[in-house]
Amino acid sequence: MVHKCNIDAAFSSLNNRVGIGVCIRDEDGAYVLAKYEQFTLLCDVKIGEALGLLSALNWVHDLNLGPVEFELDSKVVVDKFHSNKGDDTELGEIVSHCRRLFFSHYNNSSVEFIRRQANDVAHSLAKAATYVASPQI
Repeated sequence: MVHKCNIDAAFSSLNNRVGIGVCIRDEDGAYVLAKYEQFTLLCDVKIGEALGLLSALNWVHDLNLGPVEFELDSKVVVDKFHSNKGDDTELGEIVSHCRRLFFSHYNNSSVEFIRRQANDVAHSLAKAATYVASPQI
């Protein structure tokens, strides 16, 4: 069975938080699990999206799901994930960590870009995470 994992990040400068939303669906598109979490720091949008991918990779690995199609609406992060160019920026280091996790734990899986419209649930979770007191699964 192939699972889909949608990932998004949202930002609240008012609350000084980055929210991460992750939604897992089965191959028929039915809801399996979802979670959101937040970080009390403001960062670049791309870094927030990369942190979302890192969080999802760790969580899905802990759940022992696979294969998984990871989908996010950050073309920059997805392109950097698939690039072989070295990058010693903060974003590059996070994406490099994502790549190491992905290639060591996920067979027959993928990391793909999707349009924002197809990522509504993960976006709603990420947005909610910027306003709540603690992470939820």
